[in-house]
Amino acid sequence: MGDLGGKYFIITGAPSTGKSSVVNELIRRGYSCHDEIARQVIKENQDKDNNLLPWIDMLAFSDEVYNRMLKLLDSIDDDTFCFLDRSMVDLIGYMEFAGEEAPDRYAEGAKVAGYSKQVFYMPFWEGIFANDEQRKESIEEAINIDKALRKAYQNLGFTLVEVPKGSIEERVDFIIEELK
Repeated sequence: MGDLGGKYFIITGAPSTGKSSVVNELIRRGYSCHDEIARQVIKENQDKDNNLLPWIDMLAFSDEVYNRMLKLLDSIDDDTFCFLDRSMVDLIGYMEFAGEEAPDRYAEGAKVAGYSKQVFYMPFWEGIFANDEQRKESIEEAINIDKALRKAYQNLGFTLVEVPKGSIEERVDFIIEELK
């Protein structure tokens, strides 16, 4: 593996593109991975009937996710190589999608977080798109989120490595091969 600028590899993309399935397969193969924090925050707040949800208060929600991301990064051993389902950069993309300006601390945090500059990007894929209790976006919204995420990562100097559409196993094989 060459110098990719960090030891935390981000897997990101629009909603319902297979990120969680890929992360689960990486875990099954023995890789260290961390689940999407935003989804956890949404679920917790839905269960408590709280308003800390992106469709109610995007900034408060994003701040909670950001703070949990900082805690997660602080808790990971310095020598650990792992995959992350989304990053601080996603907060910037989602805020832009929502028509809000992201606080500078999100970009500043992303620059020093230890993220690899090579980001595995799961492209929008209508064939597997589905909603659930935490993922409420329409297809059109998912396409616009895709555009906002790509822009946010590229603006911060990350290189997007598009993961080809295919089976979960093929997608994971592609990611592992890219790391060699």
